Amino acid sequence: MAEERWLAANDVLPDGSSVSGLYVRGERWQLYTTKEGGYALAVRARLHQTWLDRDWLEPGLFMETGEDLLVWCAPAGSMISSVEHGPYPSRREQAEAFLQTLLRTRERFGRVSFGDALYIAQFSVLLPTFTGIQGQDDARVLGRWLTGGVNIPVTDTERVRRYAPWLTEGVLSSILARLDLTADAGAASVIPTMEQEAKAAAAIAPRRERAEGPFCLSGRPALERFIREELLHVIDNEEAYRRMGVGFPGAVLLYGPPGCGKTYAVDQLAEYLGWPVYRVTSGTIGSKYVHETSKKVSEVFDQAIANAPSVIIIDELEAFLSSRESARGAGEIHMEEVAEFLRRIPDASKNRVLLFGMTNMLDSIDKAILRRGRFDHIIEVGMPSTQEVRSLLEGMLEKIPTTGDLRLDALARRLTGRQIADVAFVVKEAGRLAVRCGRASVDVKLLETACDGLGGDTKPKRRMGFD
Repeated sequence: MAEERWLAANDVLPDGSSVSGLYVRGERWQLYTTKEGGYALAVRARLHQTWLDRDWLEPGLFMETGEDLLVWCAPAGSMISSVEHGPYPSRREQAEAFLQTLLRTRERFGRVSFGDALYIAQFSVLLPTFTGIQGQDDARVLGRWLTGGVNIPVTDTERVRRYAPWLTEGVLSSILARLDLTADAGAASVIPTMEQEAKAAAAIAPRRERAEGPFCLSGRPALERFIREELLHVIDNEEAYRRMGVGFPGAVLLYGPPGCGKTYAVDQLAEYLGWPVYRVTSGTIGSKYVHETSKKVSEVFDQAIANAPSVIIIDELEAFLSSRESARGAGEIHMEEVAEFLRRIPDASKNRVLLFGMTNMLDSIDKAILRRGRFDHIIEVGMPSTQEVRSLLEGMLEKIPTTGDLRLDALARRLTGRQIADVAFVVKEAGRLAVRCGRASVDVKLLETACDGLGGDTKPKRRMGFD
């Protein structure tokens, strides 16, 4: 379906440049690329007036191009970006400029959600678009922008560097220091500290409207079907199920090799639901003090229940719930921690909290945790097949401009066996390359170049013998 464009290709802009193509759009704004390699941001008059009224912008910066439309043009090398949709940074200088703008804007305007903001580098300002996205603290806004749209906080340094390999450890450490944050010891996506989350929840509920349409999980049809039928259908028909003695969905355990897409699937569901998300890692509940870890586990559950319906995600479950018989060292302390999880996991579904646990080591998990009544669903998630990788590519590429035959079959074969994050990287990197080269769309050569950038062996294998 063709998108409604406010500006047509070859339209001459106020600065003399001309429109190349539509890059991305929002409800009351559209971002275009220009043939000169820059950007043009077109906004509706009402949104522009809101910025003026609230002193976000000085008058006279945007130029009127119609009765209800204003435009700001940025030359080549100057960035205009949507925190939600990009374009995203590719070098240290861009990251530091965005951080400086975030700090300056936050200091000036106080508590405002920047999850839907537009970033104009020349103005050194973040402009909220007031779409209702709430509860994204600065760590998560910055993490999403640095990683090319992945909804993880900058404190999750391991995953941030996976999605943004151009970021060095030193740069990330500098960013965290300026935000007065510390990296998560567990290297999983988590809000900086649960204490900060509790304070933020009192002022801004980390909740937004549910996404329109049915839930889709491109490339994973079996997992998508499970989520729709066993989770969302129960949530959407809660009263009917309750009459039949069926309560809120019980906890779900996803297991499979690293990179198979467990976290990706749960993040997609959480994004779809729009519910508050609470993540359990060693960075949020680990402590050197006796009994402190158990206390923190209880606090996470208490916060999720207080803000229900909500989602709890326990990544690397084996780190917390390994077999008590095999635990060595501080055995009594470990048993206390496992017991606290055993006590609180059933509380989740009783209080409308959707709980997910994820592990690469199912055999290491304490058997008491795996019984019905704790994790009601234990689902294996394998590495995606070639057909699933192709479907995933199609789902990602339909959201951006493309041209020509993309040869997705060949690309899918090259990416088979690699992590889901690598598939996402190829699509995002191709988009970055397109913008860098001044192109209005992604083609097969850009996709192949992005795939080459993964490193390792991504060339299609020759098979010997019979199929």
